[in-house]
Amino acid sequence: MFDTSAMDYVTTTSGERRRIHREYVDVVARFGRDGAIEPVCVAWRDGRSFPIDEVLEAGRFGAEAGGRQMARYRVRLGRHETDLYLERRGAQPALGTDESLRWWVYAYDQVKPGHAPA
Repeated sequence: MFDTSAMDYVTTTSGERRRIHREYVDVVARFGRDGAIEPVCVAWRDGRSFPIDEVLEAGRFGAEAGGRQMARYRVRLGRHETDLYLERRGAQPALGTDESLRWWVYAYDQVKPGHAPA
């Protein structure tokens, strides 16, 4: 049985409740001489890739929480708009880890119909 208190849900435009999770993805990005980061293409684990047609809103890192900061990019892939997140985790010398940057998106979980809460 799932602990639904730790799960995230969204309501789709059709009114359906769907469970979501963070899906870490590969991103090709352009780094400008001014330090700006511009995502260019998103690649899924299964090999599919989607060029980013337009960055509608460039991300800026927010306050640190839980040892990490997030920057949200609003992007357009064809006719679909979505949020693409860049997560920055600080170095933890005591654990032997370096600073890291990872890209992720929210993805729908595969849940049997009728199992999402109302």
